[in-house]
Amino acid sequence: MSTLEGYVRPDGRVGLRNHALVLSTVALANRWAELTAAGHEDALLVTGETIRGGRGGDMPAQQELLDALVRHPNTGCALVLTQDPISAETLRNAFAGLGKPVEVLALLDQDGMERAVHRSREALGKLISAGGAKRQPIGLEHLSIALECGGSDPTSALASNAAIGRFVDRVIDAGGTAMISETVEFIGAEEIVSKRTPDPDLRQRILDFIRTREVWHSEDGEDYRGVNPTAENIAGGLTTLVEKSLGAVAKSGTRDFVGALAYGERPSRSGLHFMDTPFFTPLSLTGMVQGGCNVVLFGLGQFNPSANPLVPTIKVCGNEKTVANWRDAIDIDASTLLTGAQDLDGLADTIQSTIADCSRGALCAAERWREGQIFFPRESAPL
Repeated sequence: MSTLEGYVRPDGRVGLRNHALVLSTVALANRWAELTAAGHEDALLVTGETIRGGRGGDMPAQQELLDALVRHPNTGCALVLTQDPISAETLRNAFAGLGKPVEVLALLDQDGMERAVHRSREALGKLISAGGAKRQPIGLEHLSIALECGGSDPTSALASNAAIGRFVDRVIDAGGTAMISETVEFIGAEEIVSKRTPDPDLRQRILDFIRTREVWHSEDGEDYRGVNPTAENIAGGLTTLVEKSLGAVAKSGTRDFVGALAYGERPSRSGLHFMDTPFFTPLSLTGMVQGGCNVVLFGLGQFNPSANPLVPTIKVCGNEKTVANWRDAIDIDASTLLTGAQDLDGLADTIQSTIADCSRGALCAAERWREGQIFFPRESAPL
């Protein structure tokens, strides 16, 4: 089987990518960041609706996300662009001594847009030259996997998620890490999660996360158990929320849960972790990537275009028709399990080989299409 490779960072974490990140820390700098990244083919541009004037915990949480993107093991170097000099100085102090090349520039320190773009492109070029880390062989214990599913149908539980779950067991047994999120996807699967969480305090924390999300939905006047599955899930053949939830949990494998994480929280130990996130895929993926995941395994029935730009997002599909229609956007055909051409262990081998290929530089489908979003779950209206 193919050897995994990665970039070992000073903090001990391992990246599967060595991105030259161009990060806009506030929407006012987004266009500057876009123009900067356009001058370097290998730059990874990350912008978003990052704002000033956030209330409550939104601003510190927003800053924690931006900080995690720069520190992420898949980031080899970073050009951080902001609006004002005071913010720039704060960011420089935050990233001092990080062990990777980082430069922070403020738009209001520049003399016009043309010179601003020239300076930022020049700075990015120097960062790329200084950030030439080398790949080295790594083991499964260095993987931190974000587990996601979308466009669910019966083949999700029977094939794609089942295959992912078999590989996750392999990674956990080797000393690696995996995270599963989208808390509402656990409504109806509480009994299974409880049995796989022997620590009573941890079990209660997970159940509290699930119950809180269900209460939030009821406060909006909807019984989530009655409105889910969604229209596309029903069209795909799912009839009840329990069917969907049990299929979603299948991608976590069979090992016990060892952690229950708040949104974006980085785990303190290896193993299988639950993360409390909203169900919208870009939000849940952002939370798990913020938590340090270096690869995504995304189980599909029907097609879902979501991904995360910072990490390879490997799409595994169990629906033969979906694979035929979206072959250029899917990485692994898991319908072979349903036809008998492969068993679960064979598909787990295929997943491992695909991750190994990505770790040596091959692009997954989402990377080829430059698909992916960074979303931040805001809780309060800004000032």
